Amino acid sequence: MNSNFYINNRVRFAERMEDYSTAVFFSGKAPRESADQEYEFSVDRNFFYLTGIDREDMVLIINKIAGKVTEALYIPPVDEYFEKWFGILMRKEEAQELSGIKTIEERDSFMAQFAKKLSSSDRPDNVYIFSYIVDKDESYDSYRSLANWIRNQYPAVNIKSSLDIMIELRSSKHEEEVNEIKTAIGYTKEALEFVMKNLKPGKFEYQVKADFEYQLMLRGSKPSFKTIGASGAKAVILHYIELKQKIEDGSLILLDLGALSNNYASDITRTYPANGKFTQRQKDIYNIVLEAQDVTMDAMHVGASEVEVNDKVKAHFAKGLRSLNIIKDDADVEKYYYHGIGHPLGLDVHDLRRRDKIMQENNVYTVEPGLYIKEEGIGIRIEDDVWVTKGGIINLSKDIIKTVNDIENFMK
Repeated sequence: MNSNFYINNRVRFAERMEDYSTAVFFSGKAPRESADQEYEFSVDRNFFYLTGIDREDMVLIINKIAGKVTEALYIPPVDEYFEKWFGILMRKEEAQELSGIKTIEERDSFMAQFAKKLSSSDRPDNVYIFSYIVDKDESYDSYRSLANWIRNQYPAVNIKSSLDIMIELRSSKHEEEVNEIKTAIGYTKEALEFVMKNLKPGKFEYQVKADFEYQLMLRGSKPSFKTIGASGAKAVILHYIELKQKIEDGSLILLDLGALSNNYASDITRTYPANGKFTQRQKDIYNIVLEAQDVTMDAMHVGASEVEVNDKVKAHFAKGLRSLNIIKDDADVEKYYYHGIGHPLGLDVHDLRRRDKIMQENNVYTVEPGLYIKEEGIGIRIEDDVWVTKGGIINLSKDIIKTVNDIENFMK
C-alpha cells in the first residue's frame, strides 16, 4: 500500500467529522511485562489505518475548523542514546513518505501545542477520541487520560467518540486490504500444510504450534493471535491456549490460527486426525460441521443479518445432532454449539463490527461453525475467511483443504 491509501482514509474520516472538531489518535506503547522487560509492541490499528506507520509513541491530529482540514503527526525525537540500545527511530522524511502527512512535529511538543489549540480563538468545539472498550482495557489509557485532562482543563469542549466513524470506514474493505488478507491466508495455508505433513500421535500440542509459527517466521510473518491447538477433549474449549497435552492416537486436533500481512489478519480453523485417518464417528460429526459452512455461506449476502444466518446454522445443527442421537430436543443444540457463526476480519482479528450486525458490501467475515461433544471428547470447528460482495460471497481461503478425503489423502 502506498501513502495515497492512508491519505484517502484520512480524507474520508475528516468528511465525517463535525465542523470545529479535532481528532486524536495514538499509536500506543508496548506495556510493561516485568521489571525492565516489555511485551512486544502492537500498533493501534486505527492509527495504522490512518497513517500506515507501525511505530510506538506517536500521535496523529486531524483538525476541521470552518471547513478547512489540517493534520499533524507527532513522532519521537532522534535520540542517539536510545538508538544505541534499541534501534533506529523514524525520521521526519520517512514519516512523511509513509503517511503523506506534511507537518511532522516532535512528540514532546504535543501536549503544549494541543493545549494552545484548545485555548485559541478558533478552538474546536469537539475532540474525537477512540473510546472502544476504554473503560475495560489499560491499553487505552492514553485516550482515557487525555479525555480526563480535557474535562478538567477545558470543560466547554465536548468529547466525542470516533468509534462509529472508524466502524464505517474499516468495515468496508478496499481491494488493497483484501489483497493483504489474501496474502496472510496464503502464509497460513503453507504453514498448515507443513503441520499436516508432520502431525502424528505422541507429539505435544505446543510442538504443533511451533511447527506452524516457525513456518510463518520463515515467510516474514507472525501469528495474528495466540495459536489455539486443542487435541482430544480440550477441543471443546473455544480459546484453549495452554497447549501442553500430548496428542493421542485416534484423537483429533483443532487448530485455530492465523497470520499477518502488513497488520492485516487471517483467521482459519481446521480439525485434523492425529494419525491421518478419521474414525466413522468423527467423519459423521465433521461432515455435519462442513455442511454448516455451506448453509452459512448460502445465507450470507449484502443486507443479511448475522443473527438470522446463525439461526439457520442452529437449525442445521439440530437436525444433524438428532440424526446422530445426540439430542432429542432442538433447544439442546446450544449445549453443543455455543458461539456465533463468525465475526468481521481485517486489521483486527475481531475487527470493528457494525452495531446492527447487518452485512454490508465489502465486509470480510469469518465463517466458523463448530460442534463440541464433551461427553465424547470431540470438538470440531472449520473456519474460512469470506468477502461479501454485490455478486455474492467469495471464499478467500477456499484453497486450504478441508474435506475428509482431501485431508486424509494429503496426510498419507
